[in-house]
Amino acid sequence: MNYNKLISFLALLILIVALPVYAWREPPRMDQAQADLRQEFVSDAAVIYVENCSICHGAAGEGLGSMPALDNPALQTAVYDDLFKTIARGRYDTAMAGWHEDEGGSLNDYQIEELVTLIRYADWSQIGELAAQRGLIPATLPVPEVDESLLAEVTALAPEGSQWAAGLQLFAANCTLCHGVNGEGTDLGVSLNTEEVRAVEQTELERIIREGVPGTLMASWDSSLTAVEITALAEFLKNWDQISAHDLALTPPEPVRIDVNNPEDMLSLGERIYTTTCTACHGENGEGGVGPALNSQQILTRDTDEMLTRFIINGGRMPNNNMPPFGDRLTSVEIEALVRFLRAWEPTAPSVQNPRGTAQGGGSPWLRATPDAANPVQPGTNQAQGQGKGGPPWRDSGTSPGGATPGGAPPGGVTAVTYTGQVIALVDNLLTLQTTDGVQLDAMLGPPWFWSASGIALSPGDQIELEGFDSTDHMEVNWLNNLTTGESIQLRAADGVPVWNASGG
Repeated sequence: MNYNKLISFLALLILIVALPVYAWREPPRMDQAQADLRQEFVSDAAVIYVENCSICHGAAGEGLGSMPALDNPALQTAVYDDLFKTIARGRYDTAMAGWHEDEGGSLNDYQIEELVTLIRYADWSQIGELAAQRGLIPATLPVPEVDESLLAEVTALAPEGSQWAAGLQLFAANCTLCHGVNGEGTDLGVSLNTEEVRAVEQTELERIIREGVPGTLMASWDSSLTAVEITALAEFLKNWDQISAHDLALTPPEPVRIDVNNPEDMLSLGERIYTTTCTACHGENGEGGVGPALNSQQILTRDTDEMLTRFIINGGRMPNNNMPPFGDRLTSVEIEALVRFLRAWEPTAPSVQNPRGTAQGGGSPWLRATPDAANPVQPGTNQAQGQGKGGPPWRDSGTSPGGATPGGAPPGGVTAVTYTGQVIALVDNLLTLQTTDGVQLDAMLGPPWFWSASGIALSPGDQIELEGFDSTDHMEVNWLNNLTTGESIQLRAADGVPVWNASGG
């Protein structure tokens, strides 16, 4: 009897202890179970979406033409039943048909529930990636085709309609990559279909298009567009609201289906992406312009496919280079196709004297004007007497850049930055370094005569460490250590004076 009471007491004690523990652990377990189920639903629904829905709503849910975007915060918080009914039954008097089996569709309750979960929880960039892996390439970058009927309707709107239509066509061909198909703006460029833009004077809009905007990705279009075309483009921007008021708009291009295992399809995709995305900066045939000449032996024989891929994903940090990162705008399939297209140039690529483009194009109008031989500019005005010209701001101000040890920071707002990485190339005194985080940067190592006589050898593949200061158009080096050979060189003294100047060179 006592034994039975003991067993009962122990059982009761276990329950008293176990129930609170269970109650404490149950909510996190349920939350994790729900998260796992959502993940399973989204994964299954992604395949359903790509195969059935993407042709209308876009490979990454971006929406096509009159079809709404599903990558929409409003839909993520929409009532669950409303989303389910819309997918199951469709929407009256629209192109949205019912997808439930009872409505003549091909999906059951469970599959529609999965699609609702996709809309509410999915990372749409990953949906676009899945679509690309299955050969459906999101059409977020290619230039939209302009229908002749659209141009005719715009022309008929007003006496100036023909100029608006010309501007619309120019916008579609040149501006949609950065500013969006209908001027909504992107992470590369501001929105242009706004009242603020329309309030800008016509002459000022033309000047911005012609000269570009310093410090941004907005390059000068003076060499690409005629004066008549620039005027037409500005007129279109000024009157975009009148065009939109008549429900006239550019239609985003549809996704492209390719066989990702077919080399010719991949090469064609790479060419299309280059033509619509890269030509404005790198030239129609890779000859360079605002950006480096990619169709050159110096770049294609030096840069591996992996390096080109990283450069496309991360963008660049080089003199005169505003290369933005495209890792969040292109799928892995598109990036691979683009690298294949660039690599196809290598067998016939020419040797380019200045592939980095530091002397290509650009230049403000006052700088590019024809010099007046009768009125040369006299040196010495507003310049420090007896000092070297140019260089980082701290040198001209007379302040010291600090010590020559790693991590030193010069006063005057100029910060010294230390980089570690691998030598990619050394041409005269121009060093190209691939940093440990995958970024390529260029650094100037003093005059060519000084560097060649300095006694330190650098070769592609060497691991190096350097401290540099950003100048207006390049990086200047304070000191450099070759970690592979153990050699070191000091390029600037503690007071900031270059070694070649201090030695009387």
